[in-house]
Amino acid sequence: MSTSPKLYTLLYFSIFLIHIIFTQATDFPPCNANDKAVLLKVRDHFGGPNGRLSDWDDSTDCCSDWSFVGCGMQSGSEYGRINTVTFSRSWGLSGTIPSDFGNLPYLSFFTLADNINVTGTIPKSLTKLKKLYHLDLGMNSLTGPIPKELFQLKKLKVVDLSANHLSGVIPSSVSALSSLSEFNVSRNKLTGSLPALSKSLKSLDVSYNDLCGSIPNGLKRFGRKSFEHNKCLCGPPLAACHY
Repeated sequence: MSTSPKLYTLLYFSIFLIHIIFTQATDFPPCNANDKAVLLKVRDHFGGPNGRLSDWDDSTDCCSDWSFVGCGMQSGSEYGRINTVTFSRSWGLSGTIPSDFGNLPYLSFFTLADNINVTGTIPKSLTKLKKLYHLDLGMNSLTGPIPKELFQLKKLKVVDLSANHLSGVIPSSVSALSSLSEFNVSRNKLTGSLPALSKSLKSLDVSYNDLCGSIPNGLKRFGRKSFEHNKCLCGPPLAACHY
């Protein structure tokens, strides 16, 4: 039996549609020029074209060709904008965290962790990242205080600043983060009291610091390991406070 021309036309049209849909689903958007310029500054900060970020090449597209970078894939204002920067752990980066990261307005997921030669303070420019919900700067060699403005980023859900050399207090502004689900500032040199934290919190670790005072009632549901090895933190689940 011969196949009708109409059936062939329908078949080819269907294949064409599938090709278009598949292509649109897998093609990377073109990288935003402003975001690319920012990341090239970051590359130069971390050793330049021949450094650890050597594949961040001005002649290639940052959305499709650069490691550690992700872009918005959906149509709209975020299309082609850098929304993810996740460096591999122990990648060998050294130096301070560039303030340029604060000039990526759509950055929502940022990890720069486990690079022992990353030093200096947490740049206040990160407090400009209004879309940021995941921040992991753990296991570096950062010093100085936690910027209180950091916790004015209302979308923050995950904050990991553990295993650095941070000092000063845990800013009370963290109490205002209603969506916070994970908070880890363990193994630092933090002092003062432990502020109240969101009821949405699922994971907490403030151990191995120099915190003092009573553990807030809303945090007593966490186990001892979340609070151990502090200077004089007290109250359930630790020993009773004696004032």
